[in-house]
Amino acid sequence: TGDRTWRTWIDYDKFQELAARNAADPEFTFRVEDYTAETPQWALMGAAEEGFDPTDTRHRKKKKHPKYTQFDAEGVPTHDHNNVELARDERNRLKKLMENKRNEIGCGTTVTELRGGEKAIQDASLMFRGMVISK
Repeated sequence: TGDRTWRTWIDYDKFQELAARNAADPEFTFRVEDYTAETPQWALMGAAEEGFDPTDTRHRKKKKHPKYTQFDAEGVPTHDHNNVELARDERNRLKKLMENKRNEIGCGTTVTELRGGEKAIQDASLMFRGMVISK
């Protein structure tokens, strides 16, 4: 969406370099913008990695597993917790639930600012991703 990019990543090496320079020379100052970096693709909303660095190991709580393991481009689940493809009727049912959610929130995504600067984000395409089952 446009030319804007998210710069939410902290370049810790750069920060340490700037902090050391400031400690040696108190006249030297720096700002947050001097040590932030562009957010990696895998950390952006809607990424297949769901915000987890693909080089890290993801640990899940015992007995808690994702209810759905694969999704289509719109976010509708295509495979169940055993990675078995969902029946057409079930996919259509889930797609209808997502359409209802989109109609409820008025568009694909809404952002509501809360007290303290927090933001509540509703995105119909993500509605099935946080569901878990116990095994």
